[in-house]
Amino acid sequence: MSRIFFKKEGQKPSAFATLGLITACLALLALIAAGPLYRTGVFGSPADPSLYDLQFKIITAAFRLMLVAASFTFVGLLHGRFASRARTSWRGITAAILVAIIAWPLGNLFYRAESAPVLHDVSTAPENQLAFLTLPGRTYEVNSPGDILGSQLEPDYLKKLHTAYPGLGSTPLGGSIPEATKVAAETAEKLGWQVVAQDAESGHVEAIYSSPWFGFRSFIVISVREKDAVAFLDIRAVSEMGHTDFGINADLIGAFTSALRTRVG
Repeated sequence: MSRIFFKKEGQKPSAFATLGLITACLALLALIAAGPLYRTGVFGSPADPSLYDLQFKIITAAFRLMLVAASFTFVGLLHGRFASRARTSWRGITAAILVAIIAWPLGNLFYRAESAPVLHDVSTAPENQLAFLTLPGRTYEVNSPGDILGSQLEPDYLKKLHTAYPGLGSTPLGGSIPEATKVAAETAEKLGWQVVAQDAESGHVEAIYSSPWFGFRSFIVISVREKDAVAFLDIRAVSEMGHTDFGINADLIGAFTSALRTRVG
């Protein structure tokens, strides 16, 4: 303990630990800039698609700084423990804690980016093209293969969707269409989604989901239809940023249908 908090003769805090603390602080600042600060609109409107590239550049910078900080901190702790002229200090301990805090959201994000399918438009009824009536949805450069990648405009979209999420399907509900629509809207609100449109008679609900830290948004449309005197619910979630949604939309649909089934029994 004395090696951490009290100076020993001829022993100084490891320079590597100091560098680790500095880079960890920079990584934390970048993480804050890419999340809460970005969402305040300091860089422009968070809904402006042209700013997504900037946000991801900041996220990537935070991730790289975190890796550098982890390397410096690891070497600094070893240096302070075994070198005769260096000691373990609060700087190394603080840097290690900061790296651990930063690594969780960034590591999870990049893991999902690598493991999730390249899809940003997920629907339980892709053949029916559930349409947005209030929300703008997402616009595409039809002649740009890179822009339509992961959307319903992609040639192999249906095959990719069914391969990635084979369990998606309509949810049967009891009651009339207006009753089922009301339950669907209430369930969406309980999940923390912002319901922006609701038409009980036509069985139509639209909502917005925003991720807690980075503010990634998904536009959601819910449709309740009647078939053979039974109400069926379908849901579609589209990531505003496009390309890949990190698997978020499938998770949203799964959480919604699970909560809905629990509620209706």
